[in-house]
Amino acid sequence: MERLSAPNDTASSQGGIFLALEEVLVLGALAALVALGLASEAPIFEPLYQSRLTFMTVVALCGYFAWEIYRHSTRRFFRFLRDWIPVVGLLGVYESLKHMHANRITVWLGIEPMDPLMIRLDEALFGKVLPLWIDHWDAEWFIGLMWFFYIEVYYLGPALILLYLYASAKRMAGFMRLRRGMVFGFLGGYVLYLLIPVAGPLYYMGEQFTHPIGTQPIIERHVFDLLRYNWDAFPSLHTAIPWLLTILAWRYLPRWARYTCVIASGGVTLSTVALRYHYGIDLVAAVLWTGAVYLIVIWMEKRNWNPGIALRFPWQRESHIQS
Repeated sequence: MERLSAPNDTASSQGGIFLALEEVLVLGALAALVALGLASEAPIFEPLYQSRLTFMTVVALCGYFAWEIYRHSTRRFFRFLRDWIPVVGLLGVYESLKHMHANRITVWLGIEPMDPLMIRLDEALFGKVLPLWIDHWDAEWFIGLMWFFYIEVYYLGPALILLYLYASAKRMAGFMRLRRGMVFGFLGGYVLYLLIPVAGPLYYMGEQFTHPIGTQPIIERHVFDLLRYNWDAFPSLHTAIPWLLTILAWRYLPRWARYTCVIASGGVTLSTVALRYHYGIDLVAAVLWTGAVYLIVIWMEKRNWNPGIALRFPWQRESHIQS
């Protein structure tokens, strides 16, 4: 039986706090973000209303917590915070680092943009850059649908899946599995962004598209005014994260939810190409990244390996001895 939350229970019973690996990673990333902001004299965190992924997750959590209060289950409040703070912290780190600091890191590393390499790889794999094959898919209704998948589905989907699993005690192991997968997938994927800077076809070779899409100005504002990071295409986390959560949650979902996740993930993946935001090789890399994170999570589960740090404060030890 899966017991991903067992270390927390054990540490609590011993009068301490156990921080699981994913919690340590998120806290470490938060600390690094604060240090980077202070060192560069830049704002440390992105305003919440501009951090779409974090903001929509917080909104979903507020709705769920209101439902818990309605059901008179406020005793779960502190456990609720403990379980969800790493998720919100992860998304906040991901978006704030991406929006406000990543350009500095990439420039400091001295790594040149790799779009020419991605173009050559696309040409070798697909004959030409993949989005050029569907350049003529420019119907207004279709682009609007793709934009819905790219923003609303991608940003709200993870929170809804996590909330669905969290709402059932029988699916708590699924929640912990997805939380771990999200931490590994987002933070590890972002390191790849920094090491392999790729802008994407819309901004590197946009003049080669002969059919302008109606939402192109919106995408341009979204990417360069709100996100403000120029090289966040390889691998496509828009592709990796939805599919990663789908396969990790598969065994815990009813049939209708499985179908919904597959359709949603497929729609988001198609949108990355239809909106000309990713090369085909970005999607290939996303599939490989999804598989790598999935195997790591499952490997840790099968060995019941829950690494982390046990924190025991002096007053907690004294209280435990007296009891």
